Amino acid sequence: MGMTSPPSGIRIWVVHEGAAADAHLVETLKRHRFMVETIATDALLRALRNRRAHGAAAGEKPALIVLDRLDASRGLELHQHLRRRLGLPVLLIVDREDAAMWGRQDDGVLVAPFSTRRLLHRIRAMVAAGPKEIVEEEIIEIGPFRLNTLRRVLQRGDAIYCLTPKQCRLLAILMRRAGHVVPRRDLIRWVWGGETPVRSRTLDVHIRWLRRILEEDPAHPRYLETVRHVGYRFSASGGKPDPDPRGAKGMAM
Repeated sequence: MGMTSPPSGIRIWVVHEGAAADAHLVETLKRHRFMVETIATDALLRALRNRRAHGAAAGEKPALIVLDRLDASRGLELHQHLRRRLGLPVLLIVDREDAAMWGRQDDGVLVAPFSTRRLLHRIRAMVAAGPKEIVEEEIIEIGPFRLNTLRRVLQRGDAIYCLTPKQCRLLAILMRRAGHVVPRRDLIRWVWGGETPVRSRTLDVHIRWLRRILEEDPAHPRYLETVRHVGYRFSASGGKPDPDPRGAKGMAM
């Protein structure tokens, strides 16, 4: 963890993977007179899981938190923790190939590469907006389905289903990209991130679990479609059934 304190008064946390934060990003912020504290992802996740927000006890909450190109799986978890517990503005810096995972086009996502001018404009706008008193829940509504990603609850009509973190993450990615094929390799990377190498079979099992919830006939899915040798697609309209020769027999939640 490193600390710099130029006379600005605007404190920013830069959350990073690995041993150190991106030196260019940190130096750019320091040069423009922000107070920058760098925090490793693991350290901040441990603090939040233990219900201790880093620095909060000393009255040192930041005006903005920057998540700098984090591992996909942990980045999603950390983003939800920060929104739920601190209610602070969070700027996501993501690589272009990972942008689709977040399914957002708002000011909270900055796709790399970007100019210093664009970075500073985004930061100043978010700091000026200030913290939110109420953390908004993300609701994704497509067809008959309504997914609350914060509470990990899926609703279809009067039926309500509680999802595991990875089931919710997988379904949210597919729903955000409804109508588009999401490659298997991207789903594995975005849902499981840097965890122990995940077998392709693990993804298939999670898809089958979701089909037991989404589909009237999981063996012939209409919403969660297989695009053979490529990946999966969420169909908003529940179109032509997609025969699944493996079926859902014997699978349990």
